[in-house]
Parts: sequence; structure tokens; C-alpha cells
Amino acid sequence: MRNISPLRYRWSFPTKFFFYLLSIATLLAPIPFVFFKPGVPDNVAGNIITIKDSKTYPINGKLFITSILVTNPDSPVFGAETIVNWALGPHVVLPKESVYPPIRPAKKIERDSQNEMESSQATSTAAALRYLGYEFKELYYISDIREYSDAFNKLKVGDVITAVDGKEINQIEEIRTSYKGKKIGDSLSITVERKNKSGNISSITTEVTLVENQDISSETGEKKPAIGILVGTSGKFPIDVKFNLPGVGGPSAGMIFAVGIIEKLTSEDLVRGRKIAGTGSINASGKVGGIGGIEEKMIGASRIGATIFLAPRENCPDIQHVPKGLKVIPVSTLSEAIDALRAPDNFKHATCSGR
Repeated sequence: MRNISPLRYRWSFPTKFFFYLLSIATLLAPIPFVFFKPGVPDNVAGNIITIKDSKTYPINGKLFITSILVTNPDSPVFGAETIVNWALGPHVVLPKESVYPPIRPAKKIERDSQNEMESSQATSTAAALRYLGYEFKELYYISDIREYSDAFNKLKVGDVITAVDGKEINQIEEIRTSYKGKKIGDSLSITVERKNKSGNISSITTEVTLVENQDISSETGEKKPAIGILVGTSGKFPIDVKFNLPGVGGPSAGMIFAVGIIEKLTSEDLVRGRKIAGTGSINASGKVGGIGGIEEKMIGASRIGATIFLAPRENCPDIQHVPKGLKVIPVSTLSEAIDALRAPDNFKHATCSGR
């Protein structure tokens, strides 16, 4: 009996060459994705925080802020690069539109990120000084005005918001909730203090019409009202605190900044020779908020030998894998973070699972 081989279709050389070129073109073609990967933590115990007008104390150990490296919104990403990052890990590859709103230009996204960093430095200073019992006045200034906002030609970047609809503003949240219950097209009275070139300050009250929020899209398709401005926090602090961290954006260093300020302003040894890392935004009242890329930041902390990681409790659902040798302590406030550092080394802290 004769053996019968299955038929095999043999492609011609031109066809093979065509598909070879097509594969190469696919791998080299730019695609709409961004990469997340662990950044190198920065040691706050060094020269990142400098303080004047007050006695300071050295930090006994290392206190790291953590970061992630993210592809810039206008940087091209290629097919081959995506495959490599998928394969290598612990890199995360996500569609660009899920990270960067398509309606916002790259330069504005980067500027917003830098504004968030500057605001986090002010709120961390406020939170730390408030924790230590200092008195000061907070200031809430306009850091950006969207082109679609009715305030675009009425208010200016740098204006300090003092009142909305005649009500004095004492917390930044009061600006965000000032138009709760209002609709798109309703008016809002905003009072600001503006400094001229001579340094003189004048008070200006302006009527602004609420517009559709084009920065945040609702999952339900509902149109949300907005003033169309970004607000940063500053203050008239009794102590001059400066930060030296160029090239880093976003609000996620806030909590560790605040811990670092407290450690430098007090003789108490909180770090105790350890390598401690963490992340989390913070407001002027000391509330710690969630951030993105928590697991990538934990990996970065583990790589430089950190043994303790302070994480926002809000991020607990995002933590699925903890690097070996890293103890993750969830906190909701600056006070909780300080208490966690005060605890003895063998203390059993609460975890994200509640155990």
C-alpha cells in the first residue's frame, strides 16, 4: 500500500517576500499604546527637601518616593516594542486612550502633571506643618484655564480664589462643590485676588458660566458642568520648604514628602535606619489619596532594598502581588503613616486584606 502525503501549498518567493515585508512593517509601525514600568525611587533623606527658618535634623536611614515611567502622550510606540514589553514584564501595556484623554494635547497633559506635582508639594507642606501644630493660611490659585472655559478671558493663571458666590473659600474642596446642584449654562460668581506687575493686589469678582466638562468623560454619557479651571494649593507658611525634584510630575509623592518634612523638623527618629518607601497623594488636612501604578511602584521599591512600603488604603483593591521581603502598610491619613513608622519592628500591622 502506498503512503499518501498531505498536499502542501508552496508559496512563491515573491509572496513570501511580500509577507516578510508586511511583518517587518507591522512590527515597525507606530500603534496607540503606552508603557508603564517601575521607575527608580528617589531618596527624600538626601537633598530633595530643604528647609529654612527652622532647626532641622538628619534622617537616620532612607525614605524613598516611588515613581513609574510612562510613555509620553506624543511619543511613538512601535509594534515590536510592544511585544518586547509584554514579554519582559513587569511592564504594563495599555491603550493610549485609556491613559491619556484624546481631546487633550500632549503639552497640556504634561503641564497638568507638573502643576499636580507643584500643588502636592504645597499640600504636603501644609499637611506636615498642620500635623506639627503650626498655624498658616492656605491659598488656592488658578494653575490653568481650559480654552473651552467661559473664564478663559476673564480670570488669569495665578489668580487666588477667595470666594465663590459670595462664600469665603477655606478649603479647596469648597471650590469643587461650589457648583454642586447647578447645571451647564448656570452662572457662578468667583472672587479672586490678582497681583499686578508692581506687586499690588486687587480683588476682582467675575461672573462665569458653567460649561461642559471636556476633561472627564462620564461612563453613563451624562454631561457634567465645570468651571474649566485647574486649582493648585499654596500657602503663607511660617517655614520655607523647598523641593528639588525636576522631571517628575503628578501628585503621588505627597504623603512621603509630608513624612520627610516631619522627620526633618523633629528630633524623633521615625525611619530608624530602615529603607522605607511609599506613595500616595495628600491634601492639606492630611488625608491620603489613591494613585496609579501601585504595583509598579512596589517593584521599584523592592529593587532598591526597601522593606516597608506605605500605600494608600484606597489602593488596596489594586494590590494583587507583593514583592518578596516588602511589607505593605495601608494608611488613610498622615497620622496613620507616622504611627506606622513609630511602631516596633515586630508589630503586626493591618494589611489590605484586613489581617
